[in-house]
Order: sequence, then C-alpha cells, then structure tokens
Amino acid sequence: MVSKEEALQQYGLSNKEIKVYLANLVMGSATVNTISKKADIHRTTTYDVLKQLMEKGLASSVIKDKTNYFEVADPLKLVAILDEKKQKLNSVMVELETLKQSVVEKPKVEFYEGKEGIKTVMEDILKQKNELLVFSSTKDLSNVLRFYFPHFINRRVKKNISAKVLTEQTKETISLKKRDKKELRETRFLPRGIKLPTATYIYGKKTAMFSLEGEPIAVLIENSQITKTQKISFNLMWNLAKE
Repeated sequence: MVSKEEALQQYGLSNKEIKVYLANLVMGSATVNTISKKADIHRTTTYDVLKQLMEKGLASSVIKDKTNYFEVADPLKLVAILDEKKQKLNSVMVELETLKQSVVEKPKVEFYEGKEGIKTVMEDILKQKNELLVFSSTKDLSNVLRFYFPHFINRRVKKNISAKVLTEQTKETISLKKRDKKELRETRFLPRGIKLPTATYIYGKKTAMFSLEGEPIAVLIENSQITKTQKISFNLMWNLAKE
C-alpha cells in the first residue's frame, strides 16, 4: 500500500513541501513558527516552502492580530487540481498527437556478421506477428543455416506467422513449394533470368537484407517508410510472379 508521503511525492511535491503540508494539515491554521516546529524544518525554510505551496494553490494565508496564519488546502483540492490538469491536457491531445506525427521518423540501422549474427535477426522476426514477405536469393538462408533453419520454420508455424516467398525456380524451390501448406507459406517463382544476389525479409516496420556470399552479413533497417516501399516493391513482383 502506498504511504501518504509516497502519494504526495508522486503528486509532485518535494520532501520539504510534504513535511510542511502534513504538519499544517494536522494543525489547521497556524503560524510559521508553529508549523516549522511541527515539521522539524528551519523557520525561514518553512516560510519559503509555504510560499511555494501557495503558488501551487495548495496553501493560503490570513493576517490575524498582525500575525500571518497559514492553512494548507483540503486533500480533495489536490484531486480537483489533478482533474483540472487532465482536462487541460485532453483538450490539446489532438494537437499534440499531430505534432508527434509530423516528426520525420529516423531509420534505425543495425549490422550483423557471421552465422550467429544472422540468427539474431531471424530471432527478431519471430518476435512479431505480422506476415513475413521474403525475396529469396540464389544462395538461400536455408543453405547457410542448415541446422537452424528447419527449427526457425517450425517455430514460425507455431506462432502462426504466415510467409510469402518470391524465389528463383529450381528443383529445390519446387520441392519447397510442395510443403507450402504445411509450413504456412505461399511460394511464387520469379520470372526467368531474374536472380537476386541478396535475400530480403520484410516484417512489421523492419527490412532485413542478407548477403550470403563469403562471410554472411545482415543489415536490419527499422523505418516504416522504407519498409512500406519494400512492401510495395514486393507486391508488384508478387503479382508478376508465377504461381
């Protein structure tokens, strides 16, 4: 359970403001000297804190017999102030969201090397639930990650992540296509003569490109606009491809 001090701290009051507020709340209308003794804070500091509380609308003062008496606001006033702040924030929320959307999204680019680096990207693919779009290169990932790749496919299927694959027509890919239904995949063949030197995996807001000749490397780009362009290119090729 949250203590009253923790609640007031989360409200936005400092430790000294909390001590003075609680001391004055218990006492009711009181002088600076009395409040400072109760709060165990120096008189001058107590006076400064009371002024801060007054600026926040959480305290008031009145002069009686030429002496200043202070009284903090009822706790319900704190709730009312929060409600007022919430209403003001809600009134400009549409404008704030518009400002956020106007900010140009900067691409996040990551580089990975070696088989373990490639596996890191493949594991990232399994974290999302969107359809996977694949430009398969002449040298496919299944050739580079012979033991890992079948497990990747099984886990993708278990997570119900479907895939569309554009690939060169070979004996291997024809055999692959026969397992499409079982492996939650749809395969189409690129027009004859088109061979892709790199593999590209498009998912969510990310585009992963793999160069598999020699030491395998991967470039992972996270950017909605770049990925949107890649998806458009994929769909254009998909409509031209042979089923």
